[in-house]
Amino acid sequence: MRNRVGAFLLACGAAAWSGSLMLAQEGTQLRAGSASSGFSLSKTIDTYCAACHNGSLRSPSGLLLEKLDVGRIASSPELWAKAYRQLLAGAMPPVGAPRPDRATSDAALAAIERAMGADTRPPVAKSQDVATRLASMLWNSAPDAALLDDARRNGLTEPASIERQVRRLLADDRAQAFVSRFFFPWLQLDTLAKADPDTKYFPDYDVSLRDAFAKETELFLLSQLREDRDPIELWNASYTFLNEQLAGHYRVGGVSGPQFRRVTWSIPERAGLLGHGSVHMVTSRHQHGVDAAYTSPATRAKWVRLHFLGAALPNGFPGAKPVKPELPITPQMRTLPIEPCVNCHRNFFSLGYAMENFDPIGRWRTEDQLGPVDASGAVDGTPTTGIVEMRQVLMLRPEAFRTTVTEKLLVYAATGSVDMAGGTPETLIRARQILRGMPAPRWSALIAAIARQHP
Repeated sequence: MRNRVGAFLLACGAAAWSGSLMLAQEGTQLRAGSASSGFSLSKTIDTYCAACHNGSLRSPSGLLLEKLDVGRIASSPELWAKAYRQLLAGAMPPVGAPRPDRATSDAALAAIERAMGADTRPPVAKSQDVATRLASMLWNSAPDAALLDDARRNGLTEPASIERQVRRLLADDRAQAFVSRFFFPWLQLDTLAKADPDTKYFPDYDVSLRDAFAKETELFLLSQLREDRDPIELWNASYTFLNEQLAGHYRVGGVSGPQFRRVTWSIPERAGLLGHGSVHMVTSRHQHGVDAAYTSPATRAKWVRLHFLGAALPNGFPGAKPVKPELPITPQMRTLPIEPCVNCHRNFFSLGYAMENFDPIGRWRTEDQLGPVDASGAVDGTPTTGIVEMRQVLMLRPEAFRTTVTEKLLVYAATGSVDMAGGTPETLIRARQILRGMPAPRWSALIAAIARQHP
């Protein structure tokens, strides 16, 4: 259900505003345009951003849009990188405000990319460095004999040869380390063990079900990697891996025994990661007591924004006061006149509403504590009802996810850990350099390109 107003407002303060509205610094000059024929970046900013940054109505960032020098984008990389991510995600301008069409938005993104140096070719690592990075990324170990042999012959300089090694390493059992060390922390599935559903409300739950959720997602991720799919298919693949216990939980027939096997979904609601019980477990509250059976649309919406769109959530407006946390969010909360907060919340809360048919332990439901589930909303300005339509809207922005996962992989390759705080201007530009020329990348090509990056 709609959870609690406290959670509703808490989600707003959980991340930096970092919108495309964070474009300005005091004292700079607004001028110039892009090299694209008929396109002006400064005019686009004036048209679509100035209304909220005009000196009388400020965003939660408190920044003004006036006097921005678009001819000096490289001198303010942090602001422009944040702007770029929000524009790429379709998160700004906010729903309800005038928005540029896709061609204008794409032209603005291209202009920002160029100004931040995306046309510059990044340095390439040596073969020995590529071998070390591949083994560390995918196996969490030192290079084996085959990798070392290629490195000695300087055979890891061309993308095709690196991609062959990537496919070989991913086919090995040691590639499970890549899933456990990168994917699970990044997707926050390493917190699954902390979930403790109240058996008063979920009597069928036990630890073995939680373990089955984790195994399902692990096998799914490994299959996507080994089949060398486009990374975007993490979100719409029409299959999963089930054993008898998990199949029963999902109400899927024809699966018996403890062994997991590949199962093709007969319904689109369960497609991709958003159909996995593991995801719904880690994005639900799970405290015992009066709130035990409630979902958290705020947490789920934030999860999708961060992991698919790569766009941080806004802060609340200065002076905004929290509502009593014991007050439940009912369907009427959609229309409460909490201005200006509602204009911002509606930009992301519908992502969580669309998943309301999944209860806190990932079961499909048509009713919650208040009656029939209401999974309607509007995502990116498009009306949606439920997970299928929400996913369809998300899939219209594949470059947002490809950029998000590429940035995370760059950080992981360089540090061996996952940075949940977000990328930097450098990781953004490197990600865009990698993805240029990869309109539909495969895992092997993406990982090979990251391994070739000079650290």
